[in-house]
Amino acid sequence: MTTSAAIGSILEGKYEIVRLLGQGGMGEVFLARHLHLHEERVIKVLRRDRAADPASQQRFLREARLATQIKHPNVAILYDCSRLEDGGFYMVWEHVEGQDLGEQLADQGPFPVTQAVDLAIQALRGLEAIHSRGIVHRDISPDNLMIHRDSGERLRLKIIDLGLAKALGPDPAWEVTQAGTFMGKLRYCSPEQAQTGEGDSLDRRSDLYSLGLVLYEMVSGTFPFEGAGPAALLARLHKDPLPLAGRNPAVEVPAALGQVVERALARDRDDRFADAIAFIEALDDVRRSLADMSTRQVPVHIAPPASAAARSGGAERPRSAELSAEERSRLLAQIDRAARRQHETTLMVEGVNQAIAEGRHEDARRLLAEAEAASAAGPALHGLKRRLAEAEASEGNRRRLLELEAMVTRYIQGKQQQLARLALDSLLEIAPTHPRRGDFESWVALMDDEAAQDARLAAALAAGREALAAGDFRRARRQLQALRRADPGGTSAADFEREIERTQGEAAQGEETSRRRQRFEERLAAGDLAAAADELAWLEPRMSRVAGDDLRRRLEATRRGERDRRETERVVSRFEERLAALDWAGARQVARELAAADHGETLARELFARVDEREKVERRRAALADGELQLDALIARGEADQAELALKILLQIDPAHPRRRQLERQIQGLRTR
Repeated sequence: MTTSAAIGSILEGKYEIVRLLGQGGMGEVFLARHLHLHEERVIKVLRRDRAADPASQQRFLREARLATQIKHPNVAILYDCSRLEDGGFYMVWEHVEGQDLGEQLADQGPFPVTQAVDLAIQALRGLEAIHSRGIVHRDISPDNLMIHRDSGERLRLKIIDLGLAKALGPDPAWEVTQAGTFMGKLRYCSPEQAQTGEGDSLDRRSDLYSLGLVLYEMVSGTFPFEGAGPAALLARLHKDPLPLAGRNPAVEVPAALGQVVERALARDRDDRFADAIAFIEALDDVRRSLADMSTRQVPVHIAPPASAAARSGGAERPRSAELSAEERSRLLAQIDRAARRQHETTLMVEGVNQAIAEGRHEDARRLLAEAEAASAAGPALHGLKRRLAEAEASEGNRRRLLELEAMVTRYIQGKQQQLARLALDSLLEIAPTHPRRGDFESWVALMDDEAAQDARLAAALAAGREALAAGDFRRARRQLQALRRADPGGTSAADFEREIERTQGEAAQGEETSRRRQRFEERLAAGDLAAAADELAWLEPRMSRVAGDDLRRRLEATRRGERDRRETERVVSRFEERLAALDWAGARQVARELAAADHGETLARELFARVDEREKVERRRAALADGELQLDALIARGEADQAELALKILLQIDPAHPRRRQLERQIQGLRTR
């Protein structure tokens, strides 16, 4: 298999693959069952070979992103999008139990008019939801319109497959198709969609044209242009569609519906409905006028064969001998008039023959009508009709050949390869031995070769740019060699080589910028501000203004911080000097200066606390020293009571005084003398 989804396998632990529903160029579509919810889903898996192509990935994921924006009962729901272990992608869609509109047409033929109108309105509501999100579908066709029945057995329609959808406005991230590349189905595309090579941008009216084609086919069971394939495609570029009414004799079409469809299929999109809402309103008017009307077979009445008597006018004509004089006179007059009419008819027949011979077909048709009115049973009239029809067909073929020749020439000159091929195929269907066949085929083949060469160029260029994006310059240069082989002129190869050189230069500069940025950070952290400034001087011209301003702010902040640190160190040094000199007032003055400076309040509080503590300690030490001197003096003078009182005061200041025991013994000695 070309994907990771095998029948019976389970994706992400919850989606069991039941069976294959279909496959295409991008991937495969499977019916799956949600193991936990017990509901059926549709799994769309991107093929493995496509999963490695960035453009295919982008288109696949773009479809998922677009689908998540649209929530409407007439548009299929996207439930999930994820990546497989092998790198592929898959989407999980709502499963619509039913048939697509194309299958219904093939099985049952045209829809009843009321039913066709109702389904078209549902499709338009879904399109309005799509268009309102700024998206054009580009692939409206019967196989993308799913029909199912709701709980009340009413027909319901859902639009599926947004694989070719695109944004109405500029969006490079979503627009992955190459300019000039046809996207969609030829049978249901609009004139402007068919002529992608002319650069016309598509809008919502292209989808409305496609839906008009679908509605035409739903009602009549036929296509609005004669011919098939290329002939039908080319017809819509230069001709109006055949009227819906009468296209299928077995279907009676209301005139109002024919007018709505005619407007939807206008070649000039400015003549179509402006949007889906306007189209819906027009169909709503038709639906109201139809009431319960449905398509019905138009009875064909076949008259019974006439009797011999009826053919002769009723009764048998009497013999002349039995006629009166008046009757004979009237009979002769009738014979004379019949002879004159016969003579006039003969002259008309000659006139018709001459007009046909001279190519005056309109005159021939008029004379033929006059001859029929004069003598409906003229024996030469049937032959003249055949001859005129053959002459008109021959003239039509001649004009058609001239028209197709002009188309082929115009499309070749305009380098519109696809349209040139279609026009040539149509020409050769009519005239297989056309005298210019060889020339036309050579020119178109040359365009085919150019298109194939362009495709090879595009593939090599895409692969090269993918390598550049991954930073694989060796692989990019290998693709450059392939590009040179596929580009004899060398223009694309030269441009891509410059792109490689520019990207390599940018990559090298990016690496050097990263190294310089790292060195800047290291110098800044180490406080080597001069070196950090040198790195910044190199970085700023190579960085965005915002990034450069940020680095410069950080450098300036660090410089300010360094200045503040040095100033703080000087202030603290002065404080320490005052503190060492026991200059409490001077130390407090320095702390007040620091408190007045920016960012110095916290440190100032610490310095004030140190002054208070140091002053308290010094005062206590001085008090102890003074008390100890006084106590020694009292002991020396033998004043025991005064000495004992002085000791108590001293011990209140310092209960753990180191001389406590000594002083107590000395005072006790004074009392024992």
